[in-house]
Amino acid sequence: MEATIELSIYPLHQDYKNKVKDFIKKIKRHSGLRVESNGMSTQIFGQYDDIMEVLRLDIRDTLEKEEAMVILKIGKGILRFDESSL
Repeated sequence: MEATIELSIYPLHQDYKNKVKDFIKKIKRHSGLRVESNGMSTQIFGQYDDIMEVLRLDIRDTLEKEEAMVILKIGKGILRFDESSL
């Protein structure tokens, strides 16, 4: 099943910008996922099981190393608008 996940991570310390960038780079290294970021969140598109496995590992790794909050929204399918249709 295809899925879209919107993720926001909030490291709870001063160096938060670099930690967010590092987390996004970590997710992007996995093949088979489409990852798009903006100033508010990151969207991940792909197969549900693949996305969840990546997030299970990468979120756990982050939380074991530092204090952070992670917010997820999960939807079925590729929930991406074609800009030309708006």
